[in-house]
Amino acid sequence: MKKYIILIILLSIQILQAQIPAISFWNNTRNSSYTTDDQIHIRCETIDLSGLETEMFYSTQTGWENIEMTNLYGLTYEAIIPALPAETQFCRFRTATDTLVGMMPAFQQNDMFPPENELGLIAEDPIGDNLAPDSQNLDITGNYFGYSETRFYAGLTNDTDAFPLDSGGLFPTSFYFYVTTIINPETVLIDSVIYAMIYGEIPLFLDSGLYKIGGTEFSLEAFELIGDIEAEVVNGQLQMACDIGTLTNDENFGEWPNVTNSIGVEMLTAKYSLPAEFLLADLATMSLQFIEKYEIEPIVNTLPQITESNGTNSGIFTCNYFDDNGHFPITAEIVVDGETFQMNPLGFAFSSDVIFESVTGSYGWDEATFHFSDNGYDYVEETIINNSSSDQELLNSDYTLRNYPNPFNPNTTISFELNTTEIDDIYLTIYNLKGQKIKQFSILSNQSSISWNGTNEKDESVSSGIYLYKLKVNGTDLAKSKCMLLK
Repeated sequence: MKKYIILIILLSIQILQAQIPAISFWNNTRNSSYTTDDQIHIRCETIDLSGLETEMFYSTQTGWENIEMTNLYGLTYEAIIPALPAETQFCRFRTATDTLVGMMPAFQQNDMFPPENELGLIAEDPIGDNLAPDSQNLDITGNYFGYSETRFYAGLTNDTDAFPLDSGGLFPTSFYFYVTTIINPETVLIDSVIYAMIYGEIPLFLDSGLYKIGGTEFSLEAFELIGDIEAEVVNGQLQMACDIGTLTNDENFGEWPNVTNSIGVEMLTAKYSLPAEFLLADLATMSLQFIEKYEIEPIVNTLPQITESNGTNSGIFTCNYFDDNGHFPITAEIVVDGETFQMNPLGFAFSSDVIFESVTGSYGWDEATFHFSDNGYDYVEETIINNSSSDQELLNSDYTLRNYPNPFNPNTTISFELNTTEIDDIYLTIYNLKGQKIKQFSILSNQSSISWNGTNEKDESVSSGIYLYKLKVNGTDLAKSKCMLLK
């Protein structure tokens, strides 16, 4: 019986490991201030999931509500949610493939059992796929997960809303159990150890509890009881909880938090019939749970600040944006001689100075006004005047250098403009933040751009992160800038 469980779980682990790179990590999550109708804009950067949709869940006074995120441009997604201005509000994300769900679980602020708030739905499960005959109570219809400061919570629903432990009678012939496996994806394949909350009872064989399952020999000794669980059926849902400290104190669990602050979770049901017949009944959708939350605190809004506003006569405008509350601007634009252009951030830490840029193509402009708002109705503006002629500006400007999109995955176009004819050689070189050269391009004198696909000199894909690119002309470094690769 136990051997079969382990085999199923190990197979799931292999699928989990293969799927991890395909899951969005919802980078650079940020929010606006409250709008006039008490709404908040939430944005994040996520990788292209080939048409799969990312959902965002937000807390209300009665529970969780969900909304699909819409793609604004490139890798940027947005949801607009009703706000609770007087309360701390929580947001979390969920992204699904055919075989795996990546999500932030529902945070339980009150840290109690049974949980006061609903657990986060991982996935619904088809009715009727139960493999144990005449045991509809083992037919999973939904699996759920949540966490608090001290507990991991799991929830199961089934086809009957009942969770018996045996077939009944004075001498039952069949026993049922309900399992939630917990996996540290960064260590499980190293030490072959997994953990399981098991709700069930087989006399002289198995009791409800938190188990450590390990070793290369699939024997009875592979199951080690390391702690208790709490279990209760609440409104037709079997809820279980275990102490996080019991897991993290175990020598085989690994470092916690781990690098990704995530655990793998899978739920199953099984039936054991005398004398020694075991049958896996149902297996729920695997999930990778990111143990984190996004919080929005009640605030008194402070308007952003715009500094170091400038523009070139070739129509490239930049400014520094800072918001004491860390809000991103709902409106970020520049009006050049009456024509409006969008300004784009080169970073996302809005409580620090973030450079905004707009490449307008407005040669020989006269007046430009930077126009920003973090709530859609209170605006900050700064106007600059072009006091130089086009000819003089172009004469004094040796280069322009930029890339789009930024962030990017997997390609970005790096554009440059050289306003000199005395050129012997031109190179564009890409470095990592350690200063190591990643790739170099030799540029023809009539070229104005190159495309970089996130590979090094050996055409190997490089990892996500920030990279520097530098333009060198006639042996002299003229310009450098940054780009961000997201995978």
